Amino acid sequence: MSLTFEFASPAPVPVAAPDRVTLFVDVILPLPLPKLYTYRVPYELNDNVVIGGRVIVQFGAKRTLSCIVAAVHETPPKEYQAKYILEFIDDAPVVTQPQLKLFRWISEYYLCTLGEVINAALPAALKLSSESRIQLHPAYLTDGSPYPLDDKEQRIVDNLRTEGGKALTFTEVGDVLGVASFHKVIKSLMQKDIIFLFEQLADKYTPKVVKKVRLAEHFVTMAAVEQLFDTLASKPKQIDVLLKYLQRVPVHHNEHLNNQGLEKAALTSSPHLSPSAVNTLIKNGILEQFDQIVSRFPLDENPLAQMPFQLNEAQTTARDEVMTLFNQKNIVLLHGVTGSGKTEIYIDLIRQALDGGGQVLYLLPEIALTAQIVTRLLRVFGSRLGVYHSKFSDNERVEVWNGVLSGRFQVVVGVRSAVFLPFDSLALLIVDEEHESSYKQYDPAPRYNAREVALMIGNFQGAKVLLGSATPAVETFYMARQGRYGLVSLTKRFGEAGMPEIELIDT
Repeated sequence: MSLTFEFASPAPVPVAAPDRVTLFVDVILPLPLPKLYTYRVPYELNDNVVIGGRVIVQFGAKRTLSCIVAAVHETPPKEYQAKYILEFIDDAPVVTQPQLKLFRWISEYYLCTLGEVINAALPAALKLSSESRIQLHPAYLTDGSPYPLDDKEQRIVDNLRTEGGKALTFTEVGDVLGVASFHKVIKSLMQKDIIFLFEQLADKYTPKVVKKVRLAEHFVTMAAVEQLFDTLASKPKQIDVLLKYLQRVPVHHNEHLNNQGLEKAALTSSPHLSPSAVNTLIKNGILEQFDQIVSRFPLDENPLAQMPFQLNEAQTTARDEVMTLFNQKNIVLLHGVTGSGKTEIYIDLIRQALDGGGQVLYLLPEIALTAQIVTRLLRVFGSRLGVYHSKFSDNERVEVWNGVLSGRFQVVVGVRSAVFLPFDSLALLIVDEEHESSYKQYDPAPRYNAREVALMIGNFQGAKVLLGSATPAVETFYMARQGRYGLVSLTKRFGEAGMPEIELIDT
């Protein structure tokens, strides 16, 4: 007789539910406040928290602001009940850890708040508030957009169109959509170049627009051009205009060149051509006139537009001395007389830094940053060069900011505010005309000196700093003479140019 025993299966041990973690973030508000404020993260958004990213919070009874996440922790504030974060704007940091370290140093050294530093550092288009305004981008009004729009985006665009170009505040955008969380919709429209953002009416983006002309599409082929010349045989002034256009825009070699056209001023300002003949051709439909938004600097589209140049003997010697001193010191003063060719030495050093995989910041005083020097640098570095200048709109400055973050711009030439850009692997900083007073910010706070900030960035990131001047600041020259900085001198002008004669006259 066999016995069969049935053993009961052991009861499953209940799995403990994971502890619900409540996160808090300390944020830097773009306001002159003496401390950071703590906000609570909605549980379902715990995975979205990014240090250095922007979030939307309520500050006060009605005001909403974008701010930067400085820290994430699980400790609630003791003095007040933490409000919830309203919305996360960014999936990745727009402010890097090296920047946050630099901003803290600036606030301590120049006796201001972190909020004042953030307010000065971030382009206005990265700072959103309930009083921010949006407007349709001029490029969208003329060319449209290749990107599809969802329902919310289309409602905003339709509302901006019906308002006849009037801007909408963020509060009004919320009313149009009937929701409180709409900032990602704004961000999406900005990324599609459909709208631009500004803080005050005075900051409204006014793009640089040039009037251009091109041949009407049905006159582009060779047969049509020949027939056109036969038709205009009795109108020599109009033929002269057409010949000039075809000389500058050779559509007979490539018909697609006609799409770019030619600046109208190239025809109307010529002493050998008649402006009325140009206008007659436009009126008769032979030439088409159109507007084109252009950059305020002639940015080159070639990825690597190398321009060969050769350093002379004095420049080569100075370059080698700088490199030797960089092995011993982090800061070197290049004391070169006006016209000695310091810029060529800078370019050679920038090339070497880029070849080593580093980033480069080239600072210039406001008055020295001209289209001429930008064009010169573009011929060497092509689209790797970014320009950060007060003549650019807020949206253009954001493009440079994001270009540095993504690695698109490895070299940036800019004025004093360029020290705030999100570099994280700088190899070289160049401060040209380091004695200039325009490197000093006087008002509002932070009242910083970009030269001193550049020295601290070099210290934080392990980068070399080259100070250049024909007339160094007293304190800089003293540090070089004392051996704290390296010192390299260029005493002769480039080429055969001589120094001016100086005579002291006792009056």
